[in-house]
Amino acid sequence: MEITYEVGVLAVGALVLGALVVGLLAQSIGDVRTGYDWIVTGIAAFVGGFVASEYIVAWRTFGPVWDGLAIVPALIGGVVVAIVVDAIVRYLNQGSYTRHVPV
Repeated sequence: MEITYEVGVLAVGALVLGALVVGLLAQSIGDVRTGYDWIVTGIAAFVGGFVASEYIVAWRTFGPVWDGLAIVPALIGGVVVAIVVDAIVRYLNQGSYTRHVPV
């Protein structure tokens, strides 16, 4: 049994670019304790976007599909998974979503 994916090379590039943007945006919000949080969040956004676009077939019925990538499901899946993973990473590293100003 062979698993085939419909996502093209340009769509994978768009997923990578979107994941980097989401990761860097998450890194710029609040008090981050380590310098690698954005990488973990970016990987989570990529995986969430890919899985949502490829495996949640019912979501393909609405919204545009570009180079085999269902854009709306990929955006929703990527952002939701990235938020969850970023919250977990921040909790484990004792970071926060607010800036702490030293007194």
